[in-house]
Amino acid sequence: MAAQSRKWMILVATIWIQAFTGTNFDFSAYSSELKAVLGISQVQLNYLATASDLGKAVGWSSGVALMWMPLWAVMFAAAAMGFIGYGAQWLVISNVITLPYFVVSYTLPLN
Repeated sequence: MAAQSRKWMILVATIWIQAFTGTNFDFSAYSSELKAVLGISQVQLNYLATASDLGKAVGWSSGVALMWMPLWAVMFAAAAMGFIGYGAQWLVISNVITLPYFVVSYTLPLN
């Protein structure tokens, strides 16, 4: 019985983590601004979109982490990674900071 409830807790925590770190479909909403601010080509933007998708594809790792870490630690790690990834993108798009293309491409998988 305890193993069954733990599986449900892992599912709920994974859903919470995805909810806290943003939607899976928001890249298209700001990709044109990101392309303009960074001055990159469509091919480079496609690479960024792929990096963003790959970062979301490893979301299952939060469920695995819950097998060895407490829920609060996994939630804190997910919130921190979402804050760093989306925060860096927002700062770049808002022209608050300037980051080279390769740095932005590495912050996207944190989302």
